[in-house]
Amino acid sequence: MDISHDLLTQEYIEVIRDLEKKNRVARIKDIASVRGVTCANVSVAMTNLARKELVVHEQYGHVVLTSAGRRLARNLEKRHLAIRRFMTDVLGLETELAESEACKLEHVMSPLAMQAISRFLLFVERCPKRDRENVVLFRMCGLFGDSAATCIKCAQAGNEEENPAEDEL
Repeated sequence: MDISHDLLTQEYIEVIRDLEKKNRVARIKDIASVRGVTCANVSVAMTNLARKELVVHEQYGHVVLTSAGRRLARNLEKRHLAIRRFMTDVLGLETELAESEACKLEHVMSPLAMQAISRFLLFVERCPKRDRENVVLFRMCGLFGDSAATCIKCAQAGNEEENPAEDEL
Protein backbone atom coordinates (compact mmCIF):
# COMPACT_ATOMS: atom_id res chain seq x y z
CA MET A 1 0.00 0.00 0.00
CA ASP A 2 2.71 2.45 -0.98
CA ILE A 3 1.45 5.99 -1.58
CA SER A 4 4.02 7.95 -3.56
CA HIS A 5 1.93 11.02 -4.41
CA ASP A 6 1.90 14.32 -2.55
CA LEU A 7 -0.82 15.20 -0.05
CA LEU A 8 -2.72 17.54 -2.38
CA THR A 9 -2.86 14.89 -5.11
CA GLN A 10 -4.15 12.34 -2.62
CA GLU A 11 -6.82 14.70 -1.31
CA TYR A 12 -8.09 15.53 -4.81
CA ILE A 13 -8.21 11.83 -5.71
CA GLU A 14 -10.30 11.13 -2.61
CA VAL A 15 -12.71 13.97 -3.40
CA ILE A 16 -13.13 12.77 -6.99
CA ARG A 17 -13.68 9.19 -5.80
CA ASP A 18 -16.30 10.32 -3.28
CA LEU A 19 -18.11 12.43 -5.87
CA GLU A 20 -18.07 9.56 -8.37
CA LYS A 21 -19.57 7.28 -5.72
CA LYS A 22 -22.23 9.82 -4.81
CA ASN A 23 -23.10 11.37 -8.18
CA ARG A 24 -21.58 8.91 -10.67
CA VAL A 25 -19.54 11.85 -12.03
CA ALA A 26 -17.19 14.48 -10.65
CA ARG A 27 -17.55 18.04 -11.90
CA ILE A 28 -15.09 20.88 -11.42
CA LYS A 29 -17.62 23.00 -9.52
CA ASP A 30 -18.46 20.10 -7.17
CA ILE A 31 -14.78 19.43 -6.49
CA ALA A 32 -14.25 23.15 -5.82
CA SER A 33 -17.19 23.20 -3.44
CA VAL A 34 -15.94 20.20 -1.45
CA ARG A 35 -12.37 21.52 -1.30
CA GLY A 36 -13.40 25.11 -0.58
CA VAL A 37 -11.38 26.52 -3.47
CA THR A 38 -12.13 28.24 -6.77
CA CYS A 39 -12.95 26.41 -10.00
CA ALA A 40 -9.76 27.90 -11.46
CA ASN A 41 -7.70 26.24 -8.72
CA VAL A 42 -9.39 22.90 -9.40
CA SER A 43 -8.75 23.24 -13.16
CA VAL A 44 -5.04 23.72 -12.52
CA ALA A 45 -5.02 20.73 -10.17
CA MET A 46 -6.86 18.59 -12.75
CA THR A 47 -4.26 19.50 -15.38
CA ASN A 48 -1.56 18.28 -12.97
CA LEU A 49 -3.49 15.09 -12.17
CA ALA A 50 -3.99 14.46 -15.89
CA ARG A 51 -0.22 14.84 -16.43
CA LYS A 52 0.28 12.19 -13.75
CA GLU A 53 -2.27 10.03 -15.63
CA LEU A 54 -4.55 9.83 -12.59
CA VAL A 55 -7.57 11.53 -14.21
CA VAL A 56 -9.05 12.24 -17.60
CA HIS A 57 -10.51 15.71 -17.94
CA GLU A 58 -11.61 17.45 -21.09
CA GLN A 59 -12.17 21.19 -20.85
CA TYR A 60 -15.71 21.83 -19.53
CA GLY A 61 -16.23 18.07 -19.09
CA HIS A 62 -16.44 15.69 -16.16
CA VAL A 63 -13.38 14.49 -14.30
CA VAL A 64 -12.90 10.72 -14.41
CA LEU A 65 -10.36 8.67 -12.50
CA THR A 66 -8.08 6.54 -14.67
CA SER A 67 -7.20 3.00 -13.62
CA ALA A 68 -4.12 4.43 -11.86
CA GLY A 69 -6.33 7.03 -10.14
CA ARG A 70 -8.78 4.35 -9.01
CA ARG A 71 -5.90 2.23 -7.73
CA LEU A 72 -4.57 5.19 -5.70
CA ALA A 73 -8.07 5.87 -4.35
CA ARG A 74 -8.47 2.20 -3.33
CA ASN A 75 -5.07 2.23 -1.60
CA LEU A 76 -5.94 5.39 0.31
CA GLU A 77 -9.26 3.89 1.36
CA LYS A 78 -7.58 0.66 2.52
CA ARG A 79 -5.05 2.66 4.54
CA HIS A 80 -7.81 4.78 6.07
CA LEU A 81 -9.94 1.77 7.04
CA ALA A 82 -6.99 -0.12 8.53
CA ILE A 83 -5.88 2.84 10.64
CA ARG A 84 -9.42 3.58 11.80
CA ARG A 85 -10.01 -0.08 12.65
CA PHE A 86 -6.74 -0.28 14.58
CA MET A 87 -7.66 2.83 16.56
CA THR A 88 -11.17 1.64 17.41
CA ASP A 89 -10.75 -2.14 17.73
CA VAL A 90 -7.31 -2.27 19.32
CA LEU A 91 -6.73 1.09 20.98
CA GLY A 92 -10.37 1.61 21.94
CA LEU A 93 -10.71 5.16 20.61
CA GLU A 94 -14.14 6.60 19.90
CA THR A 95 -15.21 6.27 16.27
CA GLU A 96 -15.26 10.02 15.59
CA LEU A 97 -11.74 10.54 16.89
CA ALA A 98 -10.44 7.46 15.08
CA GLU A 99 -12.04 8.68 11.84
CA SER A 100 -10.47 12.13 12.18
CA GLU A 101 -7.03 10.72 12.97
CA ALA A 102 -7.22 8.16 10.15
CA CYS A 103 -7.94 10.98 7.68
CA LYS A 104 -4.63 12.56 8.64
CA LEU A 105 -2.46 9.48 9.08
CA GLU A 106 -3.48 7.69 5.88
CA HIS A 107 -1.48 10.26 3.92
CA VAL A 108 1.73 10.24 5.91
CA MET A 109 2.16 6.78 7.41
CA SER A 110 5.05 4.83 5.91
CA PRO A 111 4.39 1.63 3.97
CA LEU A 112 6.28 -0.32 6.65
CA ALA A 113 4.09 1.06 9.46
CA MET A 114 0.94 0.35 7.40
CA GLN A 115 2.10 -3.19 6.78
CA ALA A 116 2.68 -3.69 10.52
CA ILE A 117 -0.82 -2.43 11.36
CA SER A 118 -2.42 -4.54 8.63
CA ARG A 119 -0.54 -7.65 9.75
CA PHE A 120 -1.51 -7.07 13.37
CA LEU A 121 -5.17 -6.64 12.43
CA LEU A 122 -5.05 -9.88 10.42
CA PHE A 123 -3.45 -11.61 13.38
CA VAL A 124 -6.17 -10.42 15.74
CA GLU A 125 -8.86 -11.38 13.26
CA ARG A 126 -7.64 -14.72 11.92
CA CYS A 127 -4.79 -16.35 13.83
CA PRO A 128 -5.98 -19.42 15.75
CA LYS A 129 -3.21 -18.84 18.31
CA ARG A 130 -4.27 -15.27 19.10
CA ASP A 131 -6.12 -14.40 22.25
CA ARG A 132 -8.63 -11.70 21.34
CA GLU A 133 -9.22 -11.19 25.05
CA ASN A 134 -5.72 -9.74 25.41
CA VAL A 135 -6.50 -6.96 22.95
CA VAL A 136 -9.49 -6.01 25.05
CA LEU A 137 -7.44 -6.32 28.25
CA PHE A 138 -4.85 -3.91 26.84
CA ARG A 139 -7.48 -1.16 26.72
CA MET A 140 -8.49 -1.84 30.33
CA CYS A 141 -4.94 -2.01 31.73
CA GLY A 142 -4.24 0.25 34.69
CA LEU A 143 -0.85 1.17 33.25
CA PHE A 144 -2.63 3.15 30.56
CA GLY A 145 -4.84 5.17 32.86
CA ASP A 146 -8.02 3.12 33.16
CA SER A 147 -9.04 3.82 36.74
CA ALA A 148 -11.53 0.95 36.59
CA ALA A 149 -8.76 -1.54 35.77
CA THR A 150 -9.52 -5.00 37.04
CA CYS A 151 -5.84 -5.87 37.32
CA ILE A 152 -4.81 -4.44 40.68
CA LYS A 153 -1.10 -4.95 40.02
CA CYS A 154 -1.29 -2.90 36.79
CA ALA A 155 -3.44 -0.23 38.40
CA GLN A 156 -0.99 0.14 41.29
CA ALA A 157 2.00 0.19 38.94
CA GLY A 158 0.28 2.84 36.84
CA ASN A 159 -0.16 5.04 39.90
CA GLU A 160 3.34 4.45 41.28
CA GLU A 161 5.48 5.03 38.19
CA GLU A 162 5.24 7.30 35.23
CA ASN A 163 4.20 5.81 31.94
CA PRO A 164 7.21 6.05 29.57
CA ALA A 165 4.88 6.21 26.57
CA GLU A 166 3.29 9.40 27.94
CA ASP A 167 6.73 11.04 28.27
CA GLU A 168 7.10 10.87 24.48
CA LEU A 169 3.95 12.94 23.92
